[in-house]
Amino acid sequence: MRGQLSIHDLTASYGSSKVLHGLSLQVNAGQITALLGANGAGKTSTLRAICGMLLRQGCVELDGRRIEHLSTEDIACLGVGHVPDGRGTFGALSVTENLQLGAIRRSDRLSVSQDMDRIFDYFPILRQRSTQQAGTLSGGEQQMLAVGRSLMARPTLLLLDEPSFGLAPLMVRELFKIFRRLNKEQGISILLVEQNAHLALDLADQAYLLETGRIVFSGTPDAIRKNDSIRRAYLGT
Repeated sequence: MRGQLSIHDLTASYGSSKVLHGLSLQVNAGQITALLGANGAGKTSTLRAICGMLLRQGCVELDGRRIEHLSTEDIACLGVGHVPDGRGTFGALSVTENLQLGAIRRSDRLSVSQDMDRIFDYFPILRQRSTQQAGTLSGGEQQMLAVGRSLMARPTLLLLDEPSFGLAPLMVRELFKIFRRLNKEQGISILLVEQNAHLALDLADQAYLLETGRIVFSGTPDAIRKNDSIRRAYLGT
């Protein structure tokens, strides 16, 4: 099984402003790992650093291969899918055209068509909206499209940045059910950044807590729930 991510002593910065300070974490192959923390803790920066979008130092390994020296495009080609915050769909293009862009580097046309059918099976509403401009979709539908477009590249590791942001609770529950299906049925490893800690812990196999660019706690969801100080600070109970 592929999709294992190992990070050791990772630092990253925006220009001269350092945002990650010696961060180490692991996403086990075929598992879901949650990255929790308050706004500004460095969660989004961690995903961007993994993808090569920030100046970074340290060790980033995907399935035992070091990737911290590679470009964002090369990292994506190795099987890292990134669904950024804000969704980032191409609003003037149709749903189908957005999905086709996700497979732009693939030459296996038959498999691409089969994968698109699979995306429509996961997200039936996208099949109904296949010819509709992405910019006219609801927020939840755009999030589904962003995930679907990333899946068209056949990632082994999926990085999800705040997928529940701005969505109605019913849509959020449906989306997280699909994340679980993707993990169980396709074996895709997931690193999930999520403000809703309860939601993330219900989905995850393991979790890390990030504060000001540093990991301050890691463990199973049960271990985090049983830690009184963390529960009060991040779970509100």
